[in-house]
Amino acid sequence: MKHYRKNRYEIQNINPPRKIVQNKDVADIYDVNKRIIVSGIIGMQTKTQLESSICFARYLNTVGMNRKNYKLFLKIIETNNMWVVDAIIGRHHPHLFFSSIKPNSYLIKRAFQLLTAWHPGQIYEKVLLAILGIIEYSYYKADDGYEILPLEINHLNNIGKFLVKEKDQDYKINDIILRILDRISSIGEYKKTLKKSVIAKHSFDIRIAYFDNTKNLKDHIPDILLVRYKREDYNLDPSPEFIQFFNQIEGKT
Repeated sequence: MKHYRKNRYEIQNINPPRKIVQNKDVADIYDVNKRIIVSGIIGMQTKTQLESSICFARYLNTVGMNRKNYKLFLKIIETNNMWVVDAIIGRHHPHLFFSSIKPNSYLIKRAFQLLTAWHPGQIYEKVLLAILGIIEYSYYKADDGYEILPLEINHLNNIGKFLVKEKDQDYKINDIILRILDRISSIGEYKKTLKKSVIAKHSFDIRIAYFDNTKNLKDHIPDILLVRYKREDYNLDPSPEFIQFFNQIEGKT
């Protein structure tokens, strides 16, 4: 005769846990509240939205990036807000932030779109390093990168415009841009074409314009792209109370 064994919920006289929210319920909730949810993830219009975005970015940092969620990480980076970006990047090296993701046309194209949209001085340094990092590892072997997304002259101009000639080549931004231009100037080592030769020469010319004191970047890059802005005019900060609270969570106080 078999004896019935009580489970741990019956012993403790409690009801077993139930799966309260189904996938369809989540989808319905999102569809109805999409605007509120998105504002809480990437909203930058108010301090409340910003503070919510910072907390979500910090959560994503603990989750980690993979091929399924990297677009969400990229969207957070695109906010270009110092507080949000610091929260999602954490202790990672910014220029290696997306290096776990295999280069693809979407990622590379989006990186160039962001470089095109912003002027020098507008981009938070960690954001710029993360975007340039995408381009560097995508075109580390320039011809392989070209197979994924063929380069245009405008792409190179929007990389080169972020060079700071007044700073030496060890400055982080200059260093990574000069490495990118060096790699691209070797494009055409296989499957050489006239277009690749033009791209390689333009990349070489921008790079030399940085090193040669007799040349200027505007000799090869349109003046309008070299206009600099002040980041302070574009950054929204959270409330002092939130900063104190967040620093306590991060163990900074």
